[in-house]
Amino acid sequence: MKSSCLHSLAGAALLVLTCSILVHAGPQHDVSNAVSSNGRAVDSDTRFASAWWQAPLHVKWLPEVAIATFLVLYLANIWNGRTRNSEVAVAFAETFCTEGSLLDRNFSQVGPRVNGTMDLILRESMNKFNIYATGRRFCKSFQATLDLQHRQDLLYMACYLVSPRQDRIDIDIPMNENNMQLLVLVIATPRLAKELSKTLPDVQSFAHPISVESKRLPQFPSDRLSVWAESSSVFYELMTDKVMDLLFGRAAFHEASKYFRYLHFSSENPEGFSKHSLKLSFNLPQKEQMQDFAKVLTAVLHLIDVVGSHQLSPEGREKAMKRREKVAANEHKSSATERAEAQQLKRQEKQQEQMEKVKRMTSEQRAKYEARQERVQTKRAMKQRMIRA
Repeated sequence: MKSSCLHSLAGAALLVLTCSILVHAGPQHDVSNAVSSNGRAVDSDTRFASAWWQAPLHVKWLPEVAIATFLVLYLANIWNGRTRNSEVAVAFAETFCTEGSLLDRNFSQVGPRVNGTMDLILRESMNKFNIYATGRRFCKSFQATLDLQHRQDLLYMACYLVSPRQDRIDIDIPMNENNMQLLVLVIATPRLAKELSKTLPDVQSFAHPISVESKRLPQFPSDRLSVWAESSSVFYELMTDKVMDLLFGRAAFHEASKYFRYLHFSSENPEGFSKHSLKLSFNLPQKEQMQDFAKVLTAVLHLIDVVGSHQLSPEGREKAMKRREKVAANEHKSSATERAEAQQLKRQEKQQEQMEKVKRMTSEQRAKYEARQERVQTKRAMKQRMIRA
């Protein structure tokens, strides 16, 4: 938070300094053409100073007033943006983190409660707040980051006019390893699904796009969501009736679509302190409508139970293990190939350096070098013959 504030203040100070230099630099005149009435040359700075003192008062200080006004507005926007983001975070905490609320009923501990509501969430910066909860079956913890708009930054606010961005919440739920089966699953909007399939290593290695069968999930909004899964059967097993009623049924998703961004379940998570995790990302409603997000958050908590209680069939587990063995073998093979290529490149570079060195030698030095190389080759050939014998 301090670094963000200092960055904003430094930008404002730099802008003011630049404008002040430009204002007081004054117009540049051709001194050779500036001549007084008695024929003497008049200094351009003297002429500018004289004109400045003769100008009306409101004209003389107009640039400074404009700069000072801009600085006041800039600082006011920092304070206003920080306050508005805090209000959104407080609204979320009061709705879902206080005693008797949704998270409090589902976890034994929600944040450090010391001196009021804001202690339920931790401020990371002017636009980021962290929420932590623990004490629930199947998972180690519940970690959520409120990634709000940069309301304190005028430049970001100008960019939002061209490319709008909503407040977001990113949820990360590390699972107990013995309570999560081998799986990789992504459900997202088509644009995000395509992006995640290119950036997430586990999705690239294990998952593939699947077409949701309307006979098996008639209410799933396949026209609005894309699915990448390691196993289509696991995907269908996780889409229980309650999950469809809360989030992915056509009627439920009609309301949830304005919030839902993506879902990423993985037992092969390459990032974070837990390999087994559930990650979900949503847009947040306005602070006055925060209660509308309750159904979505209820679905997230229910998904913990669905994934934690899910069991792979023996055949499904065997297939998942074979896929991981194949991926591990390919990775080992690719790493061995990369090492061999690196060694070959290193040898080539060394040979090139040696050739350059030989070119710079005198004829006598080159003759000694060639004789030495011949002796080395002879010794190597003798060793090879002895090994074969």
